[in-house]
Amino acid sequence: MEDRPIKKKKTEVHGGQNVELPPEIIDAILLRLPVKPLCRFKLVSKSWQSLISHPDFVANHSKAAVENKDRRRLFINILSYSSPFRLYSLNFDQFHGDGNLVAASTELDFWAPSVHCSCYGLFLTTQFAKDNCYCLINPVTKESKKLPKPPIWTLPLDPSFPWVYALGFDHSTNEYKVIHGQEYDDGLVFSVYTLQTGSWRKIDDLFPYKSYGCLDGIMVNGHVHWLARKVTDGSLVIISFLLPEEKVREIALPPNASNDCIQLGAFRDWLCVTSTLYIAIFNEFWVMKKYGMSKSWTKMRVSKPYKDLSHSGFWTETHDLMVFDKELLVMYNFNDDKFWTLSIGEVQTIRSIGSYVETLATLTHRSRTTSSKEDDSDIIEY
Repeated sequence: MEDRPIKKKKTEVHGGQNVELPPEIIDAILLRLPVKPLCRFKLVSKSWQSLISHPDFVANHSKAAVENKDRRRLFINILSYSSPFRLYSLNFDQFHGDGNLVAASTELDFWAPSVHCSCYGLFLTTQFAKDNCYCLINPVTKESKKLPKPPIWTLPLDPSFPWVYALGFDHSTNEYKVIHGQEYDDGLVFSVYTLQTGSWRKIDDLFPYKSYGCLDGIMVNGHVHWLARKVTDGSLVIISFLLPEEKVREIALPPNASNDCIQLGAFRDWLCVTSTLYIAIFNEFWVMKKYGMSKSWTKMRVSKPYKDLSHSGFWTETHDLMVFDKELLVMYNFNDDKFWTLSIGEVQTIRSIGSYVETLATLTHRSRTTSSKEDDSDIIEY
């Protein structure tokens, strides 16, 4: 990291002597700490405040949390009979091998039905039914930001044409990007919003695809993915939005999977394709074990049949937490096909589920100089 005026800190040791800690040691220590104490440590000195707020430190802290499974959390958006539309955060150490889920979960206090995905600790929510806008939320710092409405670059012939959207993190620039795809007769037009600019920017290409199935993008290998149909012949493919280049490329579907009854997801760190048809049951699905290589599609089996299957985003060396039929959380061992169902109360529907990490990312940061009033004008409270 550059341009951070960090002074060496004196630390008292046995014998009353002081030693000076170099900046890299301070970095290594602070990168291992949770978000809440780091926020308090900003008050230690101006140099610490500068260090902890620096974009490189924030990005490295989030990256370290992603790589350390013990620091991951699980969010579950649940529709239940007793408490509809609740969003819960669970620590992974609350899972036990006896089939029970410790009830000491934390309810996140913002509008749960709109939460679609998370990336590096931020949540993306949509309010299309209300005023056609997106919101970003940091669930740890409780900071929320309502984004300006995505621009309509030209009027579509059919106002019912859907949008696709996603939240991603561009590692080449250490910035969050909200991706908005607007569908027309001839394909998709993408716009990108970044916190650094506070505005939407059009990608000057018309990509010849139509959205298909889930509109929420799947983040794998640093890129965002959707199922889509080619405008030319209607065939089904995976499209990948490359965050650094802001280009779109195709990824071939697994063999014999090009039909109307599939959905795209992520299994661990791999792309995943599952069948979905509520008049049939399935015992197989596909994962791409080498990103971008069609020959690496591998068929996996589950002894528990499903009509709808997805991965929660949580796994251990031996088990994966799977969601069966949008209502059952199942800890599954793919080595021996043994599994058990986790009890989480009266669940009617699991609307969305995924993993996230605590992040220091602030939603008021801008690269240009702005007044505090301008910075906070679109910050909202839930």
